[in-house]
Amino acid sequence: MLRFTSISRFHQIVWLLFVVDFVLAAVVGWWIRRTERTGWLVWLFPVGCFVGLYLFFPTYVYYLALVDLGISYLAYGLTGPRASLR
Repeated sequence: MLRFTSISRFHQIVWLLFVVDFVLAAVVGWWIRRTERTGWLVWLFPVGCFVGLYLFFPTYVYYLALVDLGISYLAYGLTGPRASLR
């Protein structure tokens, strides 16, 4: 699909990684809240993301870990706990 645009292969991969990363951050925040786990787990994915960015990417992409934290926290805060069936 993106082959028909003038976007280079490198930028296609980078944008795909951004989308996957942001979707995973939202799913992790949503899952933590829905399963009524502790809120401290919201930090787990962004910290893992930061370690991966630190090891494999240049320094100017470290802000993505903060974006992941924000997305995870928003998904956690905007999702209500699972309703009990009792």
